[in-house]
Amino acid sequence: MSENKTQLRRRMRAGRRQLSAYQQRLHGRAAITLLSRIPQMKRARHIGIYWPMDGELDIRPLLQRFPEKYFYLPVLPVEPHPHLGFKQWNGGPLPFRNRFDIPEPVRSPSRAAGLLDLVLVPLVAFDPNGARLGMGAGFYDRTFEHKQLLPGSGPQLIGAAHQLQCVEQLPTDNWDIPLDMVVTEQRIYRCR
Repeated sequence: MSENKTQLRRRMRAGRRQLSAYQQRLHGRAAITLLSRIPQMKRARHIGIYWPMDGELDIRPLLQRFPEKYFYLPVLPVEPHPHLGFKQWNGGPLPFRNRFDIPEPVRSPSRAAGLLDLVLVPLVAFDPNGARLGMGAGFYDRTFEHKQLLPGSGPQLIGAAHQLQCVEQLPTDNWDIPLDMVVTEQRIYRCR
């Protein structure tokens, strides 16, 4: 691949920001419809989601679609702890914002990342084999690194993205944790 990760991040972030608010809503709804049909989502009880930023696919309406399930938002680690925490969120207001200006729950029950059934993971780019390019901080890779040592352990990791974020093949490093699936507004990629 001739494009490096920095260039690819810049190009993909610009592409998703160019989508109109209307296109963003349509893509989110279509992806949620597809996601709602897969057995992994139907079986999951404790689900990690994310707060969309910078044009990321908005999957928060899952809370209304599945009121019987428990949803958790990631909470940035406190130094020197390298792993994300997950705190329950019921859709209410989130007045606290972390150092990246992303809303986080504060006074909510926590759940260890490894005890979630499924985690919907934001991304900048992906390929059909489950390689994921994130923002570059490595939070998700460090949080789920145990999946490399114990394949099949922990939650299913499902990337959520706009179809325009799909590339033929991503450059990967040995610490990159692959996704089990990716959902877009057009289809579900089963990677493992």
